[in-house]
Amino acid sequence: MRADDDSAQLLLIAGFAIGVGIVVFTVMLNNVIYASNMASDSSTETSSYEMGNVLALTSQAYEDAYTSAISSGTFDNNAFQAYLSSYQSEVSKSFALSGTSLEIENSSLINAHFSKNGMVDGVANWTLIRNVNLTNSFVIEIPDASTLDDVSSCLRIEAVETGGNLLWAMDVYDSEGNVNVSVMDSNSTLGTVSSSGYLNVFLNVTGNSIDGSDFNFHFNDLTSSHEYQINVINGAAGEGTLTVSGNLADSQPFTIARHSVVLANITIASADKEMFVSYPVPVPGGSA
Repeated sequence: MRADDDSAQLLLIAGFAIGVGIVVFTVMLNNVIYASNMASDSSTETSSYEMGNVLALTSQAYEDAYTSAISSGTFDNNAFQAYLSSYQSEVSKSFALSGTSLEIENSSLINAHFSKNGMVDGVANWTLIRNVNLTNSFVIEIPDASTLDDVSSCLRIEAVETGGNLLWAMDVYDSEGNVNVSVMDSNSTLGTVSSSGYLNVFLNVTGNSIDGSDFNFHFNDLTSSHEYQINVINGAAGEGTLTVSGNLADSQPFTIARHSVVLANITIASADKEMFVSYPVPVPGGSA
């Protein structure tokens, strides 16, 4: 009986030891899997966060580079490229400290469309600036009438009161190789004019002139004493530059400018992953 009792006790102890071993193994395995998933998720979030930071920094760097390059009054491409090279070198060194490589390849300046990001496939209907109290300068330059669509799908720029009422609108379109402009209020067309040429047509909306010839855009008359936003409709329907400046409803000054666009190709790579973004940057940008 004593030998049987010893055998039973040994079996009981062995079973208990096996059970404890299984529990310990399961807990350890779950911890390993959890830690692995957390590390993976953290790495993914960090990469996305890093890319977001790079996009913001690069946009600001390109705007600063363009502003620096035109400080003399004409665009200096060498100064533009030198500024960007310096930025790319410094930001690449910063990422290298964490074992991550960063490469930025930018295109040359290209003509901007009036879409939100300046590209032909960008958001066509968007708001240029909100809560405007006064616009003291509003100029647009169309480099070539052939870049515009015809009247059936024309570029429209409008001023809309905060309550939603249309105050002013302007349609810009190509007509037999000339830039045509129609100005409207909420009820009717107030005037239409065709440019005398088709290259580098200059629209001074607040100065009431086209290429130096008088034309009443009625912008100041219709927006005075109102708080409004300036919208771009069908912005992919043409290429050109624009500059708008004035005061917001809180009396803060603003300047919005769009002269060109640069396409930045950004690659961030670590030991186990790589992210690539092709990102258009309108320059010089704007501030409020």
